[in-house]
Order: sequence, then structure tokens, then C-alpha cells
Amino acid sequence: MAQEKNIFDPEIVLPKLKNLKDRILDILSAKKKLLFGVILIAVVLSILGSNFLRQNPSGGKSAAKTVSSNIGKSFDFPALNNSGKLAGNNKIRLTIASAEKTNQVLVNDKVYTAKNNKLFLIVNLEFKNDISQPLNILPGDLIRLSYNGDESNKFAPDLHNNLVPVAAISTKLDRVGFVITENAKDFKLYIGELEGKKEVIQIAFPS
Repeated sequence: MAQEKNIFDPEIVLPKLKNLKDRILDILSAKKKLLFGVILIAVVLSILGSNFLRQNPSGGKSAAKTVSSNIGKSFDFPALNNSGKLAGNNKIRLTIASAEKTNQVLVNDKVYTAKNNKLFLIVNLEFKNDISQPLNILPGDLIRLSYNGDESNKFAPDLHNNLVPVAAISTKLDRVGFVITENAKDFKLYIGELEGKKEVIQIAFPS
């Protein structure tokens, strides 16, 4: 019968110890690589996060640069029906509430930023209907703009609603907007019907 080997025989123990050593080294190497990878990812995320916060303090949207001027002047205009024709002798009171010079404008829930050395001039309006039936008004036909002292060129609004409905016995807020050059100044609004006399309003923005 063959002699049974002792479990402490070097021929048996040494190879097992070598295999165990190799496995331990492999495990330690893998853990080192994993730890290095985690540290590297943390460093990269830290750098990217720092840059993001520095460059996008408002969630990626730059703040609008706006200056305002209060106006508060009112005018009465003939009201229109749903077909754009005169609605009898009824009137709508149009109030030029204020004006804003800004580099951003919100249209249909989208923010548009002026480019190529342009800005927006926004005129905020109020329409008041005092009678018990709905009426309409066309603000785009009633307001014109000049600037830089050039009264020979009067600009129609670039941004405006067409026929604006005003509910019975109510006040409605609206606006019109003009695209202007960045260095434009000396703004004047001309308020009146297309074929009628115009009232002139000078807009004074703070410097």
C-alpha cells in the first residue's frame, strides 16, 4: 500500500501557500484599482461640479438685464367686434402702463435673448372694457416708436397680438415689443389710430 502523505508535507503546503499568496495579491490589486477608480471619479466630478456652478449660477440661464420706466397714460379707442369692425360707439380704454428695455423676452413660454447688438423695448399695456359684452382691440395698429431723434421713421411693433379680446366689464394686461439697436436712445411712442392724430409720449429710462 502506498504511504499516505502528511498534510504538513512541504510538497503539499508550499504550492497551496503560493496559490493563496497569489489570490491575496490579486484581491488587493483589484481593491487598489477600484479605490483608485472611485477617487478619480470623485475628483473629476468635483472639478466638473465646480466649473458648472461657476459658469451657470442660475441653472444655465443668464439673468435678464432690464431697465424700466413708468408711464401711466390712458387713451380711449373705438372697440371692435370679432370681425375687426367697429362695435357701435363702444370704447376701450388703453393705458400705456410702463416700458422696459431688456435683452430677453418671454414668448409662448420660451425665453428669447437678443443678439447682434440688439435689445427689446417692451411696452406694457392695460385694456379696460366697461360694458357688459366682450369687445376687441388691435394694439399693433395704435402704437408706433421712434428713437435716436429720427422722427421720420416710425416703427410698428415686432411682437404683438392681433385682435385682442377684452371680456365684459374687465381689464386685460397685454404688451407690444420692438427690436431696437443696443445703443438706441431718445425713445418716443406715437399713440393713435392709423388715420388719426397721434399723441407723443417720451420714454425716459434711468441712466
